[in-house]
Amino acid sequence: MSADKDRPLLSVTVLNYNYARFLPTCLGSILQQNFRDFEVILINDCSTDNSLEVIQPYLRDPRVRLINHAQNKGFVLSLIEGMQESRGQYLSVISADDWVVSPRAFARQIELLEQHPQAVMAFSAYGLYADEQTLSFVSRAAETSYVRDGRSVFADFLLKGYPQHSGTMIRKSAYDAVGGYDPTLRWSLDAQMWLGLCHFGDIIYIDEMLYAYRRHPSSMSKDPTALRNAILELFRIFDWTFSLIPVAERSQWQWLYRKARQRALISFAADAVFSGQLRLGWRFYRVGLQVSPWETLWQKGTVAIALRALLGAKLYDKLFRRSRPMTDRGMTASSLT
Repeated sequence: MSADKDRPLLSVTVLNYNYARFLPTCLGSILQQNFRDFEVILINDCSTDNSLEVIQPYLRDPRVRLINHAQNKGFVLSLIEGMQESRGQYLSVISADDWVVSPRAFARQIELLEQHPQAVMAFSAYGLYADEQTLSFVSRAAETSYVRDGRSVFADFLLKGYPQHSGTMIRKSAYDAVGGYDPTLRWSLDAQMWLGLCHFGDIIYIDEMLYAYRRHPSSMSKDPTALRNAILELFRIFDWTFSLIPVAERSQWQWLYRKARQRALISFAADAVFSGQLRLGWRFYRVGLQVSPWETLWQKGTVAIALRALLGAKLYDKLFRRSRPMTDRGMTASSLT
């Protein structure tokens, strides 16, 4: 039950721009949750398709509130607006092209956040889908569920990948403590939020596929400048989040700072090469070289990329038992479209 009968316990912001074809799946999966104490802040960012027509029937549910932009504001400003409009103790964002897989997803996250008041966020495993019927793989952050001190999760996020934005639930007080989303960021504001939250409390991970993320073809192959800007933006986020560590402790975290930068420089190249897109991979690799030549060259990731390109998938997997590409989930290809 909500502590305030006029305020929901959970606020869910749904961001939509020209995703009319995906809205029924997204909104239907939210409204079918067995946890009921939530509001939906549906932001239609001046869509040019028939989104408003599709949205109309869902407005009969009193939990759904539509904010219809007369002018396009873009993802970042729309997201921040959704947070500002949220009245709940917990906040979540779901892109209109993603959806909730489990009808008990909200209940599972809320239950754990209520049980662990020191926890600042709760995220889960998620399915990566080409379409609603085609599950490519399930992304898991760990082998089992956990509640861990945020500082111990910090390295995992930087070196293994960030939570998916859609479906991650944040405690409102922690969101405010971090300072909210940074409006100057474009590519990786979710990474900024997750890394920042690690310094303010515990992190909950649920090893169940509660959400689905729809992966779209990337436009980065047409615009390497976007990748360069995304890398530089991540560097700025790293500088900020490491500044949250007490000065007396920072020296012992320098190894992680170096690793995080190295990973950001080649993660997209590695993803492309391990997916069999060699030409695209080397194109992305050149971007890393342009940003920071020595950091890109002198790291184990470069050796792995070169060996995979030279040996091919079968021989490389046989020798190194590599089953999936190194992917930076905080900088997914779709986030740069």
